Amino acid sequence: MGAALGFLAGLTGTGGGIFLTPVLLFCRWAHIRQAAAVSALFIWVNSIAGLIGYFTKVRTIPSLGLILAAAAIIGGIIGSHLGSRRFAVRVISLCLGTVLVIAGTKLIFTR
Repeated sequence: MGAALGFLAGLTGTGGGIFLTPVLLFCRWAHIRQAAAVSALFIWVNSIAGLIGYFTKVRTIPSLGLILAAAAIIGGIIGSHLGSRRFAVRVISLCLGTVLVIAGTKLIFTR
């Protein structure tokens, strides 16, 4: 399942969590907090693989990429703290649902 989701993520240019999270929840392989944590790791690994692929072709990292990486790290730290210690499961579910709807819509309407 992981290889298929990673392949799909690579084809669509996403981190893959938008595919992994629903699978984990629908198959009841994880609770919401566990699914969020596993998906974050999955997205990180796929993003690193994408960056390595990009770097091997272009041989440079764009300056905007460094800024976005820093923002992602800061946001990830804040989000993981809030999700694991502060937010109720219902709030995490609503946030996750919102992100999945936005990502799904973007995949449908972006060329």
